[in-house]
Amino acid sequence: MTRLPFPKIFVLLLLAFVTMAWASARPIPRTELRGSATAVVYQGEVRPFASFARDVLDNFSGKVSYRCKDGEADRCPRKMQATEVVLGIVKNEPRSRDWKLFKVLRSDVSEALHLPPGERYVSYGLLQPARDLLELYASRNDGHAATLEMKRLYENVQLFETLGDSARVKELFTLAEPNLAESGSTVRRVNLELAYYFVDPVLWAFVAAFVGFLLSLLNLNFKGKALDRGANVACLVAAGVVALTLVVRLVATGRPPMVNLYEIILWVALLLESFEVVAFFRCSHRSFSLMVPIAFVSSLLLFFDRFVLETGDAFRAVPAILNSSVFLTLHVFTIALGFAGVILSGIVAHVALFRFRGGEIPGDDHLLSLLYGTLVFGSALTIVGTLLGGVWADFAWGRFWGFDPKECGALFVILWTMLGLHLRAGRLVTSRGFALFNAFNVIVTFLCWFGINLLGVGLHSYGFQNGTFTGLVGFVLADLALILFLNFYFRKHE
Repeated sequence: MTRLPFPKIFVLLLLAFVTMAWASARPIPRTELRGSATAVVYQGEVRPFASFARDVLDNFSGKVSYRCKDGEADRCPRKMQATEVVLGIVKNEPRSRDWKLFKVLRSDVSEALHLPPGERYVSYGLLQPARDLLELYASRNDGHAATLEMKRLYENVQLFETLGDSARVKELFTLAEPNLAESGSTVRRVNLELAYYFVDPVLWAFVAAFVGFLLSLLNLNFKGKALDRGANVACLVAAGVVALTLVVRLVATGRPPMVNLYEIILWVALLLESFEVVAFFRCSHRSFSLMVPIAFVSSLLLFFDRFVLETGDAFRAVPAILNSSVFLTLHVFTIALGFAGVILSGIVAHVALFRFRGGEIPGDDHLLSLLYGTLVFGSALTIVGTLLGGVWADFAWGRFWGFDPKECGALFVILWTMLGLHLRAGRLVTSRGFALFNAFNVIVTFLCWFGINLLGVGLHSYGFQNGTFTGLVGFVLADLALILFLNFYFRKHE
């Protein structure tokens, strides 16, 4: 098989991104908050104002941009980025008091504060009359969910007031130009963070992965060498951009990029794309139909990262409770490998059901062998990753296992894969039954990975992000319908 030459477009993209990201060590002179390029010192950490503003808006509403609500056309005529919102607050624009920035997560809290019923987002103007009540509730230490929500709202109200106070804003953060002049490495890190937001690499990775999906879909019908190579070039570009993104985040934060859901999804997408790229270069007999779902799931994960979990791209510090030992990195990376393997086995199972629709799958078919191999790989690494997570928990929290929701989610993935392997080993299911069982691997993994984060509880809830529920439910229902269609419809009409 002829090897594909290294794509020039990938080289150009790599050079362009590195050149823009590794900017000059000369600090940009700023004497006031004029825009995103201003560097500030916030809580002892040097950060670009753009990153600080994204954190502020994320704390307020769980988003990094503000879109006008109904009836606000006169107060915000267009969609505003986080820097515009925070600058509006700092400059004490009168309309900023009416921006519905604060997300209220509980209806009982909304009722207690006498907020408009049914409003998920409220303005400072609506919260300000209830400030004393917020402070009273926030002073409690009962651990009730409503009390925690009151504390969060009270802290956000205080932050809003601090931003609007010209005297107190100097206590909140100071302009960092003199500090940056003394440290070239700090300047590069800050400029790297700014370049990351400017280039938006995850968006380009999604575009490349989606192009790979479309080309591989076309290749199913036309079986053209050019289409095959083009699809794999797109996968290679997507994998390269994701890998470079992780390297940039490593350099900019000074820590392994493995501490939130946003970063872990990047790892899983990278592993899935890398599997297809390696198969293209190393396997002379590939299943072209397998590339379609791999590219689709990769592009779906990247789309989810870029457009749903957009708040996860912030370069914020790692909470002390998570930044405990090297076992954090080992645990997360191994779990990512394990989950990628289980997801891949589920993808192979979908392809096997489609390939042999309406009939039994031969026991010696290469898809069945690949299904078994990826399932063993995924389950073994998930077990190792969960054990490493226990060691990390012992270092960080003083216990190896605490039935934390995330720990139980990983355990359920292990039990599910073990059940599948034992059903096969005991010959309790046919080859088709084995494929049908493993077709649910993607749903199970997504529920135990994304679904557990929706609870937002426990020490291990660092992956929680807003906006995942609708996407997760939609994906689960769509994949469930596809599995039922592949298995029962074709068998009915054979």
